[in-house]
Amino acid sequence: MALDRAEKFKSSDQARPVRVIDLCTGTGCISLLLHALLAPHFHQLEITAIDISPIALALAQRNLIHNLQLGHLAPSATTDIGLHRADVLGHGSDKSIPSVDSLLQAKLSTTSPDQDTVCDLLISNPPYISQTEFRNGTTSRSVRRFEPKLALVPPPSGSREEDCRPEDVFYHRILAVALKFKAKITVLECGDILQANRVVALHRRLVSGQSVQFRAEVWPSQERDLAMNGFHATDGSRGVIIHRLP
Repeated sequence: MALDRAEKFKSSDQARPVRVIDLCTGTGCISLLLHALLAPHFHQLEITAIDISPIALALAQRNLIHNLQLGHLAPSATTDIGLHRADVLGHGSDKSIPSVDSLLQAKLSTTSPDQDTVCDLLISNPPYISQTEFRNGTTSRSVRRFEPKLALVPPPSGSREEDCRPEDVFYHRILAVALKFKAKITVLECGDILQANRVVALHRRLVSGQSVQFRAEVWPSQERDLAMNGFHATDGSRGVIIHRLP
C-alpha cells in the first residue's frame, strides 16, 4: 500500500523530504519497513519515530542497526530515521518527557516554516485494548504474557479525553495531531471493525465545521479485499485511512 501512495507524494515539493511520523513506534518495524519501501523512490526521506518507552526505543535502535548490517535497509536509514521519546497522550506525570505536540512543533517548524503541509504520512499502531478486555480473557494469553501491557492498553488516565471510549483515547489524540500538523494521509491500525468505525466517526466529529475536506475509509471493507488479503468478514484488525483532500 505504501508504494501505491508514492505517486501522491511525488507531486509534493521535491525540494523537501517526504515526511513520515510514526507514533507509538514500539520496535520500529513500521518505520524500518517504510524506509525500505520508500527509499528507492525518493531522494529525501525524513521518518520521525516516537514512543514513550525507552526500552522500546532501544530495541528499535537495535533493529535499525541489525537490518542495516543485513543489507535490508539503505545506509541513509541511519540519518533518515530519527527515534524520539515523547508522550502521545501529553498528560503524563513525568514532566521530563515532552509531549508529541511540543516535540513535533520544534522539529517540523524549523524544517518547513512556509509549507502548508508539514507531514505527508502519519501512521500508528497504538494501544487499543480496553482494560476489561485485557483482563477478561478476550485478549489471548500469549499476547498478555509476551506483549508489554504499555503497548496494548491505554492508561486509565487517558479516559479523561472527551468523545471517546477509554480504549480509543490514543486515536483521539493521534487524530488531533494529524490535524494540527496537516497530515496528507493518516493510517491507523484498529483492533476490529467496530473500533475502526468508531475512529472514523470520531474523525468526522473532530473535523466538523472545518473548511478542509477529508476522505476516511476502513480497510479492508470490500468483500473482494477481505478475501484476497485473508481477513475475516467481521473479526480481526482493520486499518483506517484518512486522506486530506487538496
